[in-house]
Amino acid sequence: MVGQSEVRIGFLAYSPPWYDGAFVDESVRYLSWRSPRIRFTVSYLSQPELEAAIGEGRVDAVVAPASFLALITKRPLHELATIVSDAAADSNRSVAATVIVRRDREDIRTLADLRGRSVATVTAEPSPGLLEVEREVARLGHDPEKFFGSIQTVTRLRMKEVLNAVMSGKADAGILRSCFLEDLWRAGNRTFEKQLKVLDNREEPGFACSHSTPFYPGWIFAGTETLTQEAARAITATLLTKPANAWGQHWTVSTNASSYTDLFRTLRIGPYAYLREWTVERIWEEWRPLIVLVFLALAGVLTHGVVLEKLVRRRTRELERMHAEQQAADRQAREMTERLDQLQRAGAVGQISSIVAHEMKQPLAVIQNLSRGTLRMIEDEPETLDELSRAIESINDEAVRAAAIVDRVRGYSQGRSNRQTVDFPAAVREAVGQFRATRRGRLALIDVGNLEEGAVRIDPLDLKLIIVNLLANAAEACRNQPKPRVKVSLKRLPAQEHAPEMMEFTVADNGPRLTDEAFAALGRAALKSTKSDGLGLGLMIVRSLAENCVGRLTFERAGAEGLAAVVTLPVESGGTETIDKENTLGEKE
Repeated sequence: MVGQSEVRIGFLAYSPPWYDGAFVDESVRYLSWRSPRIRFTVSYLSQPELEAAIGEGRVDAVVAPASFLALITKRPLHELATIVSDAAADSNRSVAATVIVRRDREDIRTLADLRGRSVATVTAEPSPGLLEVEREVARLGHDPEKFFGSIQTVTRLRMKEVLNAVMSGKADAGILRSCFLEDLWRAGNRTFEKQLKVLDNREEPGFACSHSTPFYPGWIFAGTETLTQEAARAITATLLTKPANAWGQHWTVSTNASSYTDLFRTLRIGPYAYLREWTVERIWEEWRPLIVLVFLALAGVLTHGVVLEKLVRRRTRELERMHAEQQAADRQAREMTERLDQLQRAGAVGQISSIVAHEMKQPLAVIQNLSRGTLRMIEDEPETLDELSRAIESINDEAVRAAAIVDRVRGYSQGRSNRQTVDFPAAVREAVGQFRATRRGRLALIDVGNLEEGAVRIDPLDLKLIIVNLLANAAEACRNQPKPRVKVSLKRLPAQEHAPEMMEFTVADNGPRLTDEAFAALGRAALKSTKSDGLGLGLMIVRSLAENCVGRLTFERAGAEGLAAVVTLPVESGGTETIDKENTLGEKE
């Protein structure tokens, strides 16, 4: 039992001839026959009129193309059935748009050739027709709103006027719904059949009409919100069970309207009109892949920045640590250099003190002897004046005092020393390590060769002075060579017939070759600088210290270039003793 006594049907009016429209009229009569308790009334309305009727609730059902249903946003429509046309076997692919031009227009061969040209269309019937063509224009990569030079509006429900505009030259092309030409020829109007051509004509199986665009769903019988469920069920059941007519037209249910969804989204109309405005939702919808890519890129940049900052900080700390270590090394080098300079100055002072003591000791001794002799003569001659005796005694006292002062100087410079049994290789390694840390130690590569085991009896400070002076002289001698190098070695010599077992310490450099005169004068001239040849005052100190320990200093040529300084000291073992290191230039003479 149907609870609705009247169903008001709104029919979207279209330009004749249209044979599917006749099938709709036939179907309404069939509904009235099968549902006699319902009175069906049909109103033929334009698109604006039908939209207003739906919004005001003045119609219960609608017969219109699928595109119309998708464009209605005020009140939704619910599909009840879909027409299967006599020209198309598939209701999902039953309508399209057809673009026509005069056959003699050789300058217009494809849809792309219409750019900037004029077209004629029934704007009151936008689909199938103008909307489908604009979708193809967008597919070609053009802006549909700026593609055509002009769009000529044809009187409502007079699609034949489009043909007249094209044939008269008022428009370069015309836009028709598919199958309009075939319906026109079928109705007997073949006036322009041989004078027209279809652009981008597609011949596909299952569709009997010329067309220029892809297929879209066809006409639909739909219900509005005012249609009751009982009436909707009765209408749907009646339409779907209605037998096909002689041309094969019948009703079914469409299953795919995605093509119109794509059309509306591309043209930004209907439910996708919001795409014409830049909102957050649209930006996200349109540019989501790019936004995600940019976000990932920014995240990568930020991550890279964080990692880079950490690396920079780590590297900065390393550089600061290296700088601190370098400063510490430089400070240590300066301290070691100053210490070595002090040692050399101490050695030089010792040598000078020894020379002064030696030179002054003799005249002081003569003065003492003369004063004592004079005193004895005075004692033998009592008649000598007492004043003369007292004067001579004063001279003697002053001479003794001067001698004591000289002895004190000698004791300060060379005085008493703690001579010990020293491990020679260990002393060499220690002295070389300290010398490398000095500025002069960086003038050349210090290569420590074979160091044989052995001990010598010497003051450790004296041995260090010997080693450091020889290293300094060698480094200065070869500093201007392309690859300055100093080689250190220690060899133990066996005992000879009249000589004890000796330790031979050699320092060789690759400096420039010395002349024979310079080689013969090595170590002889005290206080005379020969720094340009890599030798100086230190050699005199080394010679003196070596000789004080019953050793010697000699020199050898180290091949075509360079010089080797050799110090030999007797091998010794035992404890510690305190010895008065009296310089042989002093009282021994």
